[in-house]
Amino acid sequence: MTFYKMKNKYIINAFAALLLMIGLTSCDNRELVQVDNSAAPIAMDLSAEHIFLDKNYPDNPALNVSWTQAAYTVPVEVNYKIEASKDKDFKTPYVLGTVAQSLRTATYTVSQLNTAAQTIGLTKNIEGKMFLRVISALGANQIKAVSNVTTVNVTPYALEYPNFFLVGAASYVGWNSGVAQALYKMDNFSYIYTYLSQESFRFLGQQAWSPINYSIDNPGTDAASRYFKQTSANIVFSDRENMKFTGAAGIYKIEINADGAVQSLNATASPLGFEYPNLYVVGSLNGWNAANAIPMTRKSEGVFELTTTLGANTEMKFLGQQAFASLEWGNILKNNNGNSGFLGPKEDNSNIVFNGNGGSYKITVNLKAGTYTIE
Repeated sequence: MTFYKMKNKYIINAFAALLLMIGLTSCDNRELVQVDNSAAPIAMDLSAEHIFLDKNYPDNPALNVSWTQAAYTVPVEVNYKIEASKDKDFKTPYVLGTVAQSLRTATYTVSQLNTAAQTIGLTKNIEGKMFLRVISALGANQIKAVSNVTTVNVTPYALEYPNFFLVGAASYVGWNSGVAQALYKMDNFSYIYTYLSQESFRFLGQQAWSPINYSIDNPGTDAASRYFKQTSANIVFSDRENMKFTGAAGIYKIEINADGAVQSLNATASPLGFEYPNLYVVGSLNGWNAANAIPMTRKSEGVFELTTTLGANTEMKFLGQQAFASLEWGNILKNNNGNSGFLGPKEDNSNIVFNGNGGSYKITVNLKAGTYTIE
């Protein structure tokens, strides 16, 4: 009796499996044979030929794109993607947006169109030609069809890129958002030479926890904080809000490229550390005589001070020895003379330039934070 029940059970299971295989085969054959594109989305009607983008009204509508429906041999769900390019061949297309099947029109704001214009390489404040097209596709970009190409002349304005503030256990300031470390910003790049350790961190858009946070664009990260599309190998996902630095503790050059098509974050080891017994000032205030560079007073680990008289157009650098040798710091980045308040090591710095009035000033250098002040 037991043998008979077991035999029936095996027969029923085998029959069910056979039905499932037939069903899957039928479904696959139907999809492969019957679905085909019969008409591409026939183009586009643009709401303007010349557009001057005014940065004072970033949320105003700037351009409306409309198109006819793409046709397929069976009723299927169709998605549309609107692409922009600097060339008619769309060698490096920029995706303006995607639209669901029920819609055949899309409107883009001044800010959205400006980002597209500068991402594809149009020059700020100069009218340039933007090529546009619509691509229809089934589901996950299958059986694509491309519309005709049309153009619009756009005058973009200069993009305003985010400000970044470093905070976290990996950083010099810890988890204190009120003193989160600002990065030096130049166009779409932000930089700092500062201390990092093997801990978690993130970037803020302000010296406060809200409203803006920046972390890795990872499915595990909170949606509102997903930003960095590329990172160096020593920066990995940590948790829903943070990244983690995995390199050895020390001074690193942190570099962010905020270009909308890049959004990268890299941490590269600096050739210099921060804990040195001496620091000196050399420059126009002592005739650039390194052998007689002016000693600073060590206040704490990596922090030095000097109070001295500074006149107009004073130029200076900081030395770790009374000679022009490996231990040298100046204004961050090559060919960047000025008073940014950020330090760069030898081979990646320029002169600090300060316009004093002949009075007394206190110079403070923090090698661990990567900053200096003149007050």
